[in-house]
Amino acid sequence: MSTKLGRGDAGSGEFQTKQQKHPLRLANVPIVLAFLMLVTAAVASLSATEHQFTIATSSQQSGKAAGQPQNGKAAYEQSGCNQCHGTQGEGVSGAGTNAGVPRIASTNLSLADFLQQVRKPKGQMPPFNNEKVSDAELTDVYAYLQSLKPSAEQPVTRMSTSKGERLYNDYGCYECHGLQGQGSASTGGARLGPPRIPLSAFVSYIRQPAGEMPPYTAKVLSDVDASNIYDFLKSVPPPPPLKNISLLNQ
Repeated sequence: MSTKLGRGDAGSGEFQTKQQKHPLRLANVPIVLAFLMLVTAAVASLSATEHQFTIATSSQQSGKAAGQPQNGKAAYEQSGCNQCHGTQGEGVSGAGTNAGVPRIASTNLSLADFLQQVRKPKGQMPPFNNEKVSDAELTDVYAYLQSLKPSAEQPVTRMSTSKGERLYNDYGCYECHGLQGQGSASTGGARLGPPRIPLSAFVSYIRQPAGEMPPYTAKVLSDVDASNIYDFLKSVPPPPPLKNISLLNQ
């Protein structure tokens, strides 16, 4: 009987050993589940990041900005862009030495190229660093410019030119800027003709000029009369290139 009891005891011991292994396996289940949850979350986060990167890259490649046009309009005016490029970014047509400020409304530049042009511009445009305007603000400005569709430049008529010349003289513009808007070194008046800024920028400037020039409010000079003066200045022939002036090449 002792032998049977021994076998029974041995069998009971094997059974108890197997029972003790199951709790250990069950204890590992929460750890495995937690690990799987972490892996799933990491994969989801990576997928979302890749999705956002794809959208951003596609947006830049297509030239479309994710900025806010209304915020861009405010930043455009606060940065003084309208003082040269016009309220609608219309710019001035022209070529060579007589070219005016370029049209920037509905620009064909990509957002990346636009940012580069603002940060490191060519010509007479001053650079705008991050302290003056942030990348986020420029993205809004870009979105605003892409939303603009300024009207075509109106042709100059003989009537508006004649009236503009009379108004130019009546208001005494020639006293500082010369009879043909050619400017004067003695008076400090800048050259006005032909204009290198659009009409909207021209009107904006005479309303709130810089330096010693007095302001001309809408009560003093209407927008229509200012437009006629602008047409007169547009009719002024551009100055000849310096290389064609014999006295300067002797």
